[in-house]
Amino acid sequence: MKSKHILFATALLLLCSCKSEKRIATYEDLYKEQPFVILMAPVQDNAPRNLPKTSQDQVLNDELSIAAQFVRQTAAKPLVDQGYYPIAPLATDALMDTLKMGYYQLANGDIKSLSTNYGIDAVLLVAIHKWLEPEVNEVVVYAEYSMRSTKTGMELMHTWVRGCKMQPVDVKGAPVELSTDLEFINHTGFSNRLAHRCILLEAMGDFVLRGLPTSASRWYFQHDQYVSANPQYYSFTIQPDGSIARSEYSQEAFGNESASN
Repeated sequence: MKSKHILFATALLLLCSCKSEKRIATYEDLYKEQPFVILMAPVQDNAPRNLPKTSQDQVLNDELSIAAQFVRQTAAKPLVDQGYYPIAPLATDALMDTLKMGYYQLANGDIKSLSTNYGIDAVLLVAIHKWLEPEVNEVVVYAEYSMRSTKTGMELMHTWVRGCKMQPVDVKGAPVELSTDLEFINHTGFSNRLAHRCILLEAMGDFVLRGLPTSASRWYFQHDQYVSANPQYYSFTIQPDGSIARSEYSQEAFGNESASN
């Protein structure tokens, strides 16, 4: 089994290395192409699942699937706030079914027909690679965000993120819910564990997508060209007090940790 993980880590690092050759340090191509209509691709959920030996295993597997779907439900708001027009997931799914296209085709294939036939300017792609719960009060996810032009096939942005949500604990070390977490749990009816996964994914996606420059639909388009692109690899953490911290993260760490047990 260990050799399989080593091979997987090596393959992931090679993939990341190939992408790194096209490192996007600024949003020059995004400013040049001026995308407006964004198709939000189905999330590529690579996170391992438990063998369903017990009902708890199935519950966990279902939670991971719901969390992956939640990414698309919450990605629209930061895009809209930045002046883009995201196509709703249901409309996207119907279009993908008609065209017989999936994540791999959208990420690597010829997608010019989306521009010429449907007026779509770019595709937003999100992949979830792995979930971890290293501590009782901590949940960790490894994810990847990219945007690809339908006109040229070029990447307009690409970043890999290690996301972490930490809970405060009481004097006995037991997790304590923040009031905002309790509000989310009561509103959605999600279990505690699922709620924390979704809160992390929503906050992380919001952080990544709000890093995009405003679209050409806004009067101050191009006034923010001094803002550099998101780093290719970084760690996003929701700290115990609910504040957010971002720190540098390496390609090697992402590849190794997202592939290890």
